Parts: sequence; C-alpha cells; structure tokens
Amino acid sequence: MAIHFEIERSGRKFSSRADGGAAFFVGSQTSYHDRTSGDDFEGLYNVPRRELPKLLYKASDYRGMYKFWADFIEPTSKCEGGNFLTLNTYDRARFTWGFAQFGAHVPDGDFVHFFRDMIGRPECSDYFPDLVVRDGRVVKISGGNVVALESATSTARLMDYLNPSMAAVEDSEVICGAKLIHWTTSVQHARELQVMHMVGVFKRLMKDCDARLNLDGRTADICLAICDIRHQGRARMPAIQSALDSNRPLGNLLSLGSIAYRERCATLKAEIAARGSDLTSKHWSRQIGDFV
Repeated sequence: MAIHFEIERSGRKFSSRADGGAAFFVGSQTSYHDRTSGDDFEGLYNVPRRELPKLLYKASDYRGMYKFWADFIEPTSKCEGGNFLTLNTYDRARFTWGFAQFGAHVPDGDFVHFFRDMIGRPECSDYFPDLVVRDGRVVKISGGNVVALESATSTARLMDYLNPSMAAVEDSEVICGAKLIHWTTSVQHARELQVMHMVGVFKRLMKDCDARLNLDGRTADICLAICDIRHQGRARMPAIQSALDSNRPLGNLLSLGSIAYRERCATLKAEIAARGSDLTSKHWSRQIGDFV
C-alpha cells in the first residue's frame, strides 16, 4: 500500500512525515548561479547538514562482495559527501542522488540505470506506485495511460517528474526526495543497489578510459584519479592524456579542474595519499579487465 508523505517547512528547511510518523529532514532550499550557462536555479541540498543521518558508505562493509572495487570507489564517495541519502536538486542535473551523486540528466546514465532497478524492487508500490519499468524503460501509469519518462536520447520527462522546474522548490520535488530518503534508510537493498551501480560505473569507466588512454599496467592511484575526473566530468580526454604523458602524472591529474573544484581536488588528493600502497601496489590489467 502506498505510503503517504506530508511536507513540513520551517524557513528554508524542508522535512517530511511518512504515514504520520516522525518528521525527518529532506533538504534546505538554496540558490545556484551556473557561470557557464548564466542560469539561476532554486533547489534543495542536504549534505553537509547535521540534520541528515550519517548513513555513510564504507568500503569495509562491501569488500566481501566487491573486493578491491569497494576500496577503489571510496575516495570518490568521500568527494561526493559519502552519504547514501545525499540529495541535490539545484543544478542542471535537476535531481542528483546518493553517495556517488548519480544525475538524472543523462540518458541511459548512472541515475537512470539505478532508478530502473529501484522501480523494479517490490517496495516500489509503497513509494512510486505510478511508476513501472516496461521494455527496459521507466514509464508512468496515469489514468490508464502509459507515458515513457526516459529514452535513449532524453530524460526530460523523468526530470520533470522528479523536479518540475528550476525556478522554485515544488512539493513534488520535496516528496520525491523524501521517498528516496525514507526508502534508502528503511531498506538495506536500496543502499546495496547504490554500491552495485557505482562499482559498475567505475568498471565501465576503466574499460573505456583504457581503450582511449592506454592504461594497461598503470597503478590504481592514477586510474582512480582518472575515474574521478571522468565521473565528475571536470576535464576532457586530451587534458587527461597530457597529464598522463608528463613526468608527474598523478600530480598533474589531481590538478585538473582544481581552480573550479579546489575542495574536491584537495579531498581526492588526501584520500589517495591516505591509502598509499593499497593503491600503488595494484595495477590495471587489460587482459583480465581488473586490477592485479
């Protein structure tokens, strides 16, 4: 039976109640100016905020299932805030979710793949009773009509469903965030799906970047820096190749995007340094498609 979510607002802070239960924090309203496009956005963010439970990704919790990959994705999770409940709705992605910050704006992207699996779970009828996956796509069932929310070329309708506009914080935007927060807090499998998809993202990134940058034999610290760059999208392949070809590849990779994303680059540098030989002792093997 569908869970009923109510919204509570105090100033710029939004909370919710599920079926009349205890109130829980969803996010705080914020304004954002995109310097590239010149657009001004209004939306929600919830990390870092003390009101959000510290439901954090830890490699040690998933090492038994994913081995070294559980450790390989952890520095990027730290850069993204590390919380399974992270929500951003204030930039061009319109709706970004989870400890790895999956963005809803990319067709067939990380959020879309993750959300399809969430919609396929048995708890979906409690949270999104109007959504199903048909023919591999998320669709909305409304009054007997079936409306595809995403395709190979667009997620516009899915973004509209999750966050109708960038000009204000709408009730439906808050409720969609509240649903994912409550679901992820209550159901361990929802958290495990985030991990599975993040490992899958970095495995795909490694194979793609190896094909384009010749990473065979490169140490895991260098590979990790590249995957983080590509996951965030802060540098293009020619710049990455130039850093790789230099006499200090790791240092130059870590400096890419450091003017615009100084804090993130500093966090990544510190996280890689803290792992030392755990990363430098591993090398990418093209032959087996894994680290050895």
